[in-house]
Amino acid sequence: MKILKQSPLLKEHFDRQIDRKVTAKRQGVNESLGGGVLGAFGAGLFQFEQMKNQVKGTIGENLVSMLAISLPENWFMLKNALIPTTKGKLTEIDLLLIGEPGVFLIEVKTWKGSWTAYRDNWKRRERTKWIPIENSPTQQSVYHKKMFQQWLNHSLSGFNSDLVMAPVVFPVAKWLKVRECSVPVCHGLAELRQLLTHKENKLNLQQIQQIATLIVELKIPFSPIPKKPSKKPAPILHQRN
Repeated sequence: MKILKQSPLLKEHFDRQIDRKVTAKRQGVNESLGGGVLGAFGAGLFQFEQMKNQVKGTIGENLVSMLAISLPENWFMLKNALIPTTKGKLTEIDLLLIGEPGVFLIEVKTWKGSWTAYRDNWKRRERTKWIPIENSPTQQSVYHKKMFQQWLNHSLSGFNSDLVMAPVVFPVAKWLKVRECSVPVCHGLAELRQLLTHKENKLNLQQIQQIATLIVELKIPFSPIPKKPSKKPAPILHQRN
């Protein structure tokens, strides 16, 4: 397993993008509570929840990356991978793996308790009730997959989009049941490892290296990817100059 790293400037750019988003949401919480002491308290609570979720997310990503390290030496791994979107911004993938079976964009959810999903509509169990949740993790992975495919199609000729998978893994959930979701959902690390290692090899070492190099060499400034990727007939990769 080889570990990839992107430019620190790319991470700084993304952090500023997230800081602006979080600041706007915190201000919205403050204003919705009428400002003053109550608004400040609500904004502070929002900030605390953001920090707690970030810590939990890091722990989950570390668990999955420990599993990934046991993969063969010709695999590449990048934690918190950043790629461009059609809106000229960056989106973050928890864990990106590249190997002979393909490219895996892994979304890690350290959610405890019981969860169910049908066609990307998710619910959590609270005592005897099932409560719908607003942010669907499978839809989030669908978005990451779409952005990544369009970016590679724009950067590499002849890239086969079917070689990209975007699974969601729940390493600590107590109970999980999903049906007809748009991307694979793994309950625990054993299911994820099976998904990674029991697929037919479709990329050769040169192709793996080409994709890895593109990810590592992404720099600021970057151009937004086109909204409609050009169609490429053959699954052979040739990097554009």
